[in-house]
Amino acid sequence: RFQTVLPNIYAIGDCIQGPMLAHKAEDEAIICAEGMVGGAVHIDYNCVPSVIYTHPEVAWVGKNEEELKADGVEYSVGKFPFAANSRAKCNNETDGMVKILGDKKTDRLLGAHIIGPGAGEMINEAALAMEYGASCEDVARVCHAHPTCSEAFREANLAAWSGKAINSM
Repeated sequence: RFQTVLPNIYAIGDCIQGPMLAHKAEDEAIICAEGMVGGAVHIDYNCVPSVIYTHPEVAWVGKNEEELKADGVEYSVGKFPFAANSRAKCNNETDGMVKILGDKKTDRLLGAHIIGPGAGEMINEAALAMEYGASCEDVARVCHAHPTCSEAFREANLAAWSGKAINSM
């Protein structure tokens, strides 16, 4: 509930453990206020995305391969390069890729890592899918508009689930 050891004093954002991200602090503020009035308190820090605003952008959410190996989790990997994405080619922004990590047994989306155009926007689709327990197949079966860079996210999920993307190089 974000309450400190002092009664009626609460702490969120950069004052508490975790990454110093404005969007994390905003969610904590909402949850903290709701908790003060007796509401439910829930935040899954595994579903809080991180973004580096460079060119190309870098974004990630969830687990990385090193964490999954350390935890002994069997996982599948799906990758899709922006060099094979129609929109990225039209915009001459083909550097980078989308990498998806899915649970080998359940297919649940465990992590997403994106380097490329619109990574900071696209990572939100991964955070939403993870928050609601979606599988890589769930994401792969959602129709994505064409041509968009977010099709690369779908293709990487398809590769993680089935072993191969449709439009891979």
